[in-house]
Amino acid sequence: MANYLFQHLDELEKFKNDLQTVLITDIDGTLSKIAPTPDKAVVDPDMRDELVKIREKYKLVAVLSGRSAANARELVGVEGILYIGNHGLEFLKNGDSYLDPEVEQYLSQVKEAAHTIKQHPSCPVEGVLWEDKGVCYSIHYRLCPRPEEAHEKILKILEDLDCAKSLKVTEGRKIIEIRPPVGFDKGQIMEKLVDENNLEKIIYLGDDITDADAFSKLRELSNKGKIEGRGVLVISDEIPQGLKDAVDFYVHSVDDVLKFFKWINSP
Repeated sequence: MANYLFQHLDELEKFKNDLQTVLITDIDGTLSKIAPTPDKAVVDPDMRDELVKIREKYKLVAVLSGRSAANARELVGVEGILYIGNHGLEFLKNGDSYLDPEVEQYLSQVKEAAHTIKQHPSCPVEGVLWEDKGVCYSIHYRLCPRPEEAHEKILKILEDLDCAKSLKVTEGRKIIEIRPPVGFDKGQIMEKLVDENNLEKIIYLGDDITDADAFSKLRELSNKGKIEGRGVLVISDEIPQGLKDAVDFYVHSVDDVLKFFKWINSP
């Protein structure tokens, strides 16, 4: 069972001021408060300043997001950190962009599926936001008058759509996403980062069911003695209870995340 982080900071003292410590974090709901639409999200200057300090003080800072890598960098606005976008299908490092080579063959199919859903007569229209992220396509239904009804209708259309059957369909906080059936989940990305960078100590922060794979992998690698890792979940009423059981600690808000960053940056 997860504990409230600020009642157990002593358990993270081993990470504080250790140059080998690595911070990996999601963006929306973790570094920025959940916004009505993706373009309204904001990373506050105080959060950005603390991330700069963490980057300067510790081994690695990585941002792991469902946003495109370029959009993640634009939103966070901190140079010198690793941006992993579209759930691992692309990443930016030192100004260079990398795309999973298997992805390109599915790009037209992803767009075709999104276009077909959008034109479907039973697809909800009011409040639905369609987001083309280049590699993936996101359907946001947070602003729908009846979000759960919209959610079920969109999934039903996808289920019956031939051009979507070979694609990957995932869900997050009031979002359905169409992806190529290749690439990595956040847990596989976590392990890849560990192996390629000889990581030893990791703190991972997230807020969504898309972070579940990362939390699970972190615990698995820790239990095997491969790394020392701790997962921190930003809780909300939009995530399943089981996700809280998969982490070591929880916090209540993005403001708590900022408070933690200030703590880990302090002497």
